[in-house]
Amino acid sequence: MKVRWFVLGVVAAVALALPATVQAQVFYDDFDSYAAGSTIIGQGGWEGWGGGTSSDATVVDTFSHSSPNSLAVSGPCDLVQTWGGITSGLWYAKAWTYVPSTQTGDMFFILLNTYDGACAGSTDCNWSVQVDLCAAGCNNGTPGYVVNLGGSDVPGTGMAPLITNQWVELVVEINLDANTYTVYYDGVAFDSQTWTTTGLQAIQCMDLYSDASSESYMDDAWLDTSIPVSLQSFDVE
Repeated sequence: MKVRWFVLGVVAAVALALPATVQAQVFYDDFDSYAAGSTIIGQGGWEGWGGGTSSDATVVDTFSHSSPNSLAVSGPCDLVQTWGGITSGLWYAKAWTYVPSTQTGDMFFILLNTYDGACAGSTDCNWSVQVDLCAAGCNNGTPGYVVNLGGSDVPGTGMAPLITNQWVELVVEINLDANTYTVYYDGVAFDSQTWTTTGLQAIQCMDLYSDASSESYMDDAWLDTSIPVSLQSFDVE
């Protein structure tokens, strides 16, 4: 008999065992090479939204998924990584998230298909994915849930119960050839939508954003063509 097993929750141990060059072909940041207490804009390719500096965030060593550091995504944080030329294929965008049970406000993991660095015009930026994690006092999401608000063209419809006080993996699987994406939280898919209808069939920007969130955390952010171990399956004879 052949049994298919889905491996959940083991990506942390495997990720620690693999070098960054294996984990991510395009982008990977565990925030561990930066000094705790330093601000992230100007390090590791991180920029403020629209090139601003008031949306900075701090590297901390109070919480981490991969020791010793993570990024405190809180207050006015609005940080981007940008890419060009990603217009086809299957991709995985990921971050490990930690939301304290006392959190108020919204912490977001966002992906854009179009980002020109300023977003001054109506077509200069186009959002595909906006995942909101909020325990209480939400400005956009639903208290106690992870909600995909969707993008500029297609609203999200899925949500999953928020897991607090522990590290949880958030993964977006993007099929640019099919123009679709699926969001996974703690290894479980909770929403699938069209990537874009009016924007570019591309991945141009990852945005770690806080809408007045009290201190919450992200770690081990990546964009890669390899499926995370937590979503892999294997066969046993």
